[in-house]
Amino acid sequence: MKKTLLSLTTLAAMVIMLGTGQHARAKILYTQNEYKNLFNEKVSVELELKVLQNQYSNEKSNLQKKIAELENQIENLNKKIENMEAQSAKDRELCDKRAAELQGTIDILRQKSSNREQDLIAESNKMQARYEEELKKLRQELADEKQRRLDELDKVNKTYSEIIAKLRDNIANLENELSNLKKLTQSQKEELERMSEQANELEKQLAEEIKLGQIRLKKFHNKLIINIDDRISFDSGSSDLKKEILPALDKITDILVKYPENTIMVEGHTDNIPIKTKKFRDNWQLSTERALSVLDYILRSKNLNKSRFGAAGYAEFNPIVPNDTPENRSLNRRVDIVLIPRIE
Repeated sequence: MKKTLLSLTTLAAMVIMLGTGQHARAKILYTQNEYKNLFNEKVSVELELKVLQNQYSNEKSNLQKKIAELENQIENLNKKIENMEAQSAKDRELCDKRAAELQGTIDILRQKSSNREQDLIAESNKMQARYEEELKKLRQELADEKQRRLDELDKVNKTYSEIIAKLRDNIANLENELSNLKKLTQSQKEELERMSEQANELEKQLAEEIKLGQIRLKKFHNKLIINIDDRISFDSGSSDLKKEILPALDKITDILVKYPENTIMVEGHTDNIPIKTKKFRDNWQLSTERALSVLDYILRSKNLNKSRFGAAGYAEFNPIVPNDTPENRSLNRRVDIVLIPRIE
């Protein structure tokens, strides 16, 4: 299912490029088999749309159950607060009654005006003060407990509100992608097929490097990205290509020659650890120099159209994962060769 969604996302994003093509549409004649394939593709897309709609219905049902559970928790908390307030009222009434009794005792003792009576009055005052202090403490504990419950309730509400908002955004994006997918032209579909063929050939030629984790292939919207790990391409703090990466770059170059209509961008990326040396003043310069090193090596081939190539450095500002562990920072130190197909 994830693979299907990825394909849909890729196909949908290709529509964005519809207005940017600089070549005229080619006239295409279809055979009976081609029309049959188009019809089967239409049925496949409709089936995928139905699956997505069922998934949306299931997610909506699960969310409604969670909301119902949350509402039950809120109702239970409110009941507990009401019970605590009722108990507080009873304690207050009991304290007031006891205080009245003590005050009556004080009045009687004052009338007798004896030393013993004065001692009793003082003791009574102490008891009254102690009861009032205990009552004050109970009231504060009740207020703190009530506030804690309210804070928990607010946190739960906020969490589920964020989840609901994200789900709604995801649903809207999926619906938009499905809508755009239906508008694909035949030439766009053919270009997508070419990109898929190119990805398959790259995956076959770079199978060993991919297996070792040195190179990763991924499709993102209308782009095919060749992700080169810096461990085999550059030494730390250097922009000079290592010998280990050259065979892989040769394979990539040979495949790029077969698809001359692609636009190629070579992008350099670093982690968030600052650098300042005699050669590199910061990560911007390091990432750009690494991208240029890869580009220079690829363009040694005379069979490539240099006007369709470009290079850029993004420093640490376009990570693929958070820079919060050594492993993640290693993944973010990379050079991406981005293949952008021509869409008319």
